[in-house]
Amino acid sequence: MPTFANLPGATVEITDQGLRISRPPSGPRVMLLGMTTSTNSNASAFVPYTVSDSSFTTAYVNFKNADGTVSELCKALMENQTGGGRDIDLMNILPTASGALTSDDDVYGYLEEAYTHLLNYNIDIVVPVGVTLDSQTLSNPTQRNFGYQLANFCYLATANNNTCIGVIGVDGPNASPSGTPTLVQMEQWVVDLENYTYCGCYDGTTDATSDSKPENYCFVATSDGHMPASFDGGDVEDAKGNKIDIGAYISVVAAAVRAVNEAATDIYPTLGYYNAKGASTYAGLISSLPAKSAPTNKIMAGLDLQQGISLSQANRLAGSRFVPVINKPKGNVAATAMTGAYNISQYARSDYVRLTTVRIVHDAINFVRDVAEQFIGEPNSAPQRNAMSTAIENALKSMQSNGALRRFDFNIFATATDQVLGRATVELILVPAFELQQVVVVVSLASE
Repeated sequence: MPTFANLPGATVEITDQGLRISRPPSGPRVMLLGMTTSTNSNASAFVPYTVSDSSFTTAYVNFKNADGTVSELCKALMENQTGGGRDIDLMNILPTASGALTSDDDVYGYLEEAYTHLLNYNIDIVVPVGVTLDSQTLSNPTQRNFGYQLANFCYLATANNNTCIGVIGVDGPNASPSGTPTLVQMEQWVVDLENYTYCGCYDGTTDATSDSKPENYCFVATSDGHMPASFDGGDVEDAKGNKIDIGAYISVVAAAVRAVNEAATDIYPTLGYYNAKGASTYAGLISSLPAKSAPTNKIMAGLDLQQGISLSQANRLAGSRFVPVINKPKGNVAATAMTGAYNISQYARSDYVRLTTVRIVHDAINFVRDVAEQFIGEPNSAPQRNAMSTAIENALKSMQSNGALRRFDFNIFATATDQVLGRATVELILVPAFELQQVVVVVSLASE
């Protein structure tokens, strides 16, 4: 608006905020699923509650049990935050009418209901905090497994345009909530996990018939979502005719650890710790890292070891596709970062045995989906497909420039029938930045 309405001239208007730096995007969102008897409205059953930096303390108080004791969700919240989680959601899975969602087992039914609610909710990492892969509480372990239930949810959510992964723990070597396992107990714990004693359906390393298939492995997709009796029971296949390995969507943490945080001080003021599974902390660590950077050799903050494990024991756990936690001079670290995908040998295994591979592929999928979204509703013509091709290439080049991809190639096509039906197909080939896992040092001596 001119300063003097009736006089010609130039009017100066100086704007602000042109130099404002945008806040960096928040890390992947972690959803913690667990139970609390809290009657606070924020802890209503099956309603996600987003925890912000300003509401962290409030969330911790609101999700305590009705009697004021620390709930499993409160512990998971603290573990995830100390592990690196910043974008956290909580969901109470305990319905008001206890037992209302049972099939044969209450908690399994509660989680099934929670996963149904979350199927179209935008989350990146899911942790069912009160259950384990090798749980012995399920009445029919040949048909039900908390790990399979989680993996199947993550697979279905990803197919529904919301890529996500799951993290779950295992039972510890000592049932005491604060006790210290003996060396004998630690070895037996490793042996049981190594032999899949309580989770035989997860055995993705044994090929009894030499056909490059893990016969005892049940973590493959089925059309009705039930856990099959064996690998052959999977009836969903990819475009190449391979059974879909949903184990690739989860990481199983095998950690005999103690959590040291505010919840521990509330529970055991003198000790200052409680025995934990490590899954929530590992999820927090993952969420703090870019997709190309693996949790391998990264510090698991807020954790101490109940009892140390040797490198030999850690190697055996890793060989069975568990994520062990070991002590190094810099602290307690995730020894390696594999997924639950089957891994018989280097010649017979899934492509998705490493977490970085899964996360990079998920990032690429999300890039392509986001780019393609702007072309939905426009003509399915060659110029539009060319424009979409350019946009996808620019998006993937950004992943290549930041080191997540080594190479990529793609093709967009739409047949005459596709054009009538309003479809276009993007065929994408990715070469991810493979994780450095071992360094071989060759030493030789010389006389001078």
